[in-house]
This record gives sequence, structure tokens and C-alpha cells, in this order.
Amino acid sequence: MIGDNVLIAAVPKEEKETMSDGGIILTSEPKKTASEPGVVIAVGPSAGMIQQGDTVYLAWDQSMPVRINRQDAVIISAEHVKAIVS
Repeated sequence: MIGDNVLIAAVPKEEKETMSDGGIILTSEPKKTASEPGVVIAVGPSAGMIQQGDTVYLAWDQSMPVRINRQDAVIISAEHVKAIVS
């Protein structure tokens, strides 16, 4: 049943590397406690206000990982989407 399920792909991360004065490469890695956004690829008919193309924050631990057209994504119930930012 599709219902209120939403298909979401992770927003691609920008890999930023800087080098310290001593030559050590420093990467910009998000904190483990930080939530990361996702982009809505598809929505079920009962997903409410969530629309394809929206950037959202979600409970990643409540999602089911899938691979669609060589792209990693997750399926999640709309109730686990915490915020729509665009």
C-alpha cells in the first residue's frame, strides 16, 4: 500500500577539505547529532502537504533504505517527516 509513504533521497553533501598549516587534511563532517535534509522524489496519495521536490527533515531511523535508478533513497511514512523547508 502506497498510502502516506514518501520516497526521499538524501541531499548530496558538499565535500569540503581544508589543509592545516601542518599539512593535515581536515574534512567538514556533520556532527552525529545533526539531522540532514532529504529531497522528496515521490509521494503517496495520502501524504498530506508534502510535494515532490520539497526539501524535508525526517526521522532517518524510521525509514526503509532503497535504491532507485542507482540512487540511494528511503521510503518513510509522512508522519515521520518533521519539517518541510521548501
